[in-house]
Amino acid sequence: MAMTLGTLATALGAELKGDPWATVTYVSADSRQAGPGCLFVAVRGTSGDGHRWLSGALEAGCAAVAIEHSHDGEVAGPHMILDSTRPVPALAARLLNDTPDAGLRIAGVTGTNGKTTTASLMRSMLTELVGPCGLLGTIRYETGLRSVSAPLTTPGGPELYSALREMSTAGLQAVAMEVSSHALDQQRIAGLELDVAVLTNLSRDHLDYHGDLESYLAAKLRIVDLLQGDQRRKPVGVLALNADDPAFAAVAPPGIHTWRWSTGWRGHPGCQPDVRLADCNLRPDGTTLVLDIRGTRVDVESALVGRFNVENICAALTAGVALGYPPEACAQALGKAPQVAGRMEGFALPNGAVAVVDYAHTPDALEAVLASCRELTDGRLIVVFGCGGDRDRGKRALMGAIAARDADETWVTSDNPRSEDPGAICAEIIAGYRGVSGTARPCRLEVQRSDAILGALAVSESGDVVVIAGKGHEDYQIIGDQRLDFDDRMIVRDWIKAREDDLA
Repeated sequence: MAMTLGTLATALGAELKGDPWATVTYVSADSRQAGPGCLFVAVRGTSGDGHRWLSGALEAGCAAVAIEHSHDGEVAGPHMILDSTRPVPALAARLLNDTPDAGLRIAGVTGTNGKTTTASLMRSMLTELVGPCGLLGTIRYETGLRSVSAPLTTPGGPELYSALREMSTAGLQAVAMEVSSHALDQQRIAGLELDVAVLTNLSRDHLDYHGDLESYLAAKLRIVDLLQGDQRRKPVGVLALNADDPAFAAVAPPGIHTWRWSTGWRGHPGCQPDVRLADCNLRPDGTTLVLDIRGTRVDVESALVGRFNVENICAALTAGVALGYPPEACAQALGKAPQVAGRMEGFALPNGAVAVVDYAHTPDALEAVLASCRELTDGRLIVVFGCGGDRDRGKRALMGAIAARDADETWVTSDNPRSEDPGAICAEIIAGYRGVSGTARPCRLEVQRSDAILGALAVSESGDVVVIAGKGHEDYQIIGDQRLDFDDRMIVRDWIKAREDDLA
């Protein structure tokens, strides 16, 4: 919808210099997208200052620009002035899209690991309980009108509110979305009114951006702000969090109904969980859970496998119960949820082994995947993994050490090296591997990822599990400035077909 510049400025609490009757039809923080009807917002980001591009945006014919009070340059055109412009692209986009979040039941999931699977489970559950449900996350954006590969885990404000409007137009009733720490820190989803927020866990990741775990946690906890606020058009939202994670032990926001779940595997921070895992049966073809929900027993039969998927199921069910849905209905809905692409995705090999492709790319996630797969095999546990370039270097040695302790055979290879030398990245991983005292298990270096995967599959035998970690659903590899076609799952499928053809 279109708005006058004056109406928009008033809604944003901005000082306006210019014609209040000018029409604004869209907002952007990218001057290359500026044109007639655009409000260009000059944002000071981590890699640049949008105030440098004010002249270009005005020359392109935009309706107005938004600047910060601290900007000391002249602005030769209509402009809004605010203390901070960072949340403005999202806040303005929300208004220009007629606040689409107000008419949708929205579940936001954040945490280091488990976001994609938990959001997918939430989507399946809400579809059964509420009606058609959209999805915004690492793998895809599903709006009911389109399905596209996700460029970002959490879209920026203009893209977010446009997608939510599409969902509303398509008749969707709910949306499950992953909420990244970057999006929270950069206020890319400012104004969003969540019905439930889910905190899965916290471990080392994105420290190249946040600097330390304390700042990373603080960014994650900003999701709580999306549950409350004086201007909400919805009731205050609810919070579901992992009681086993010590990072969340002190999280008790006043005025917010909080539900906690526990598997009991990591120990308790001293509180009584609302949802407790009473028993579970882990199988290669699925999982059976018995949950105690404030004294009520509920059984869940799931196609998902692995110990950490038990935590994801607990997270989704707790969120559903926190929203007010009957526990049994939540359990039945979760039982219909399919496996998630690249998340503990299993492939039966012709030689009797199993390959598991997973997105695990942090120390905690790799450790969890290896522990889960160890429980599913009586044979050897073989792992293939690398680490991304231009990202947190500190985790490389840590992940090497985890492989040395937890796998029977390791293949160190390339991930998305970006601008770094992939061999140098592998060397840092291997240094961590060799730093584990008494390690005598095989560690092979094969920088070419496809060769490493094929090599690990070739040495596997009946009863073995081959974990291929780090890229999961990704169908590309970034080497230098090139984005090349590459899919771990396709390599496995092609290897299986070749072996089956040989046996035919």
